[in-house]
Amino acid sequence: MSLRRFLVVIGAATTLVGAALLPATAQAAPDETTAPATARSQTVTLRYGPYTIPAAAGGEHGMLPNQIDFNIGKPCENCYVTGFKPNLVYADGSNANINTGPMLHHAVIFNSSARDTVCGGPERVLASGNERVESVFPAGYGFRIGSRDRWTLLADLMNHAHEEKTAYVELTFTYQSMFGSRVTPVTPLWLDVGGCAGSTWDTPPGQESENSRTWRSTISGDLVHIRGHVHHGGIAVQTENASSGQLMCRSVAEEGGTPEFIDHHGNTEISDMPSCSGTPIGRIDRGDTLKITASYRASEEGFKGVMGIMTGWVTER
Repeated sequence: MSLRRFLVVIGAATTLVGAALLPATAQAAPDETTAPATARSQTVTLRYGPYTIPAAAGGEHGMLPNQIDFNIGKPCENCYVTGFKPNLVYADGSNANINTGPMLHHAVIFNSSARDTVCGGPERVLASGNERVESVFPAGYGFRIGSRDRWTLLADLMNHAHEEKTAYVELTFTYQSMFGSRVTPVTPLWLDVGGCAGSTWDTPPGQESENSRTWRSTISGDLVHIRGHVHHGGIAVQTENASSGQLMCRSVAEEGGTPEFIDHHGNTEISDMPSCSGTPIGRIDRGDTLKITASYRASEEGFKGVMGIMTGWVTER
């Protein structure tokens, strides 16, 4: 199913049934109904699931594709999220990674109460692949969660092991109450080499390759944080403001950097995708052309279904 189709499905279904569903989380969010005297940072960890992923068989990974959970728990309400750390864990809290089987192919959180800046439909708030890189916004910045926001989780999971595995998507958030806070709000900005119709493509066999996409900005503001995502075989992904000539961020992939990112066959997955932060990284004006480019190394057969995504956060001014 294409990303555009997911946006339509999530938007329609959440509108119909979102208010009737209970939050799917293993830990309740702290109460934010009473305004504190001064805003202070707090931390909460939420789990979503469980998800049971089929075993690998016949030379193919086990797959649990694109699970959609509506109206999931939020870390807080009437607050600003100032950082988040994604993970995939077992029930006992231990790390679930490809060295024992499970892989967080991708996870995306949508807000059905807001419109996505780039593609329309539900707003894509945050995302991660198996690299699980933490995002920490510069001091004084964060994205707002309102009391009427409704979150939906899309999780796509894989399994390298030869027996089924059960795991949870886990996110640790830092946040501040909006009451008494001096946090400047930021708007999510999702840039995708695949565009809005679908995020994946295939690389040509036997050669390094690049793929790019441009987007003409509909907003003006300062980019303060941006993170990247590529698949196995990815070299890097970058975003530049083609109108101003500024390279805003280039995230170079590390693969198999630590043992948990190497499976029992010696196969590796992306283990790090450094993010970029600044106050600001650069300026974006309405009408500017932003260009995202992903590069992949040579493969004899080519890589199938790869991605090149950068998720940024912009202060609209």
